Amino acid sequence: MIDPGMIRKLQSDLHTRMDKMSEELGTLSVEGSAGGGVVKVVASGNREIKEITIGPEAIDPDDPEMLQDLVIAAVNQALDAAKKLQEDKMSSITGGLKFPGLL
Repeated sequence: MIDPGMIRKLQSDLHTRMDKMSEELGTLSVEGSAGGGVVKVVASGNREIKEITIGPEAIDPDDPEMLQDLVIAAVNQALDAAKKLQEDKMSSITGGLKFPGLL
């Protein structure tokens, strides 16, 4: 028979660990770049964009689409890195088990 008290304790422990992980992810940073580093994006482990740096050589008034593409590529790279960081941290909590809806 399953002990309901034990299930509540496990649920509470998991919730506490996930809250701690979320706080920790907020303090970690990942970076994405494009155009050989002329556009750099820093994101937190919680997938929030913190900083965008654009080198002057990326700014061509006759080709704004190129800069737009570079920013999009760098942002996507940073967000992918943040997602991987989240997955790695979550794996350490769940022992590698995947729980739909947790991320």
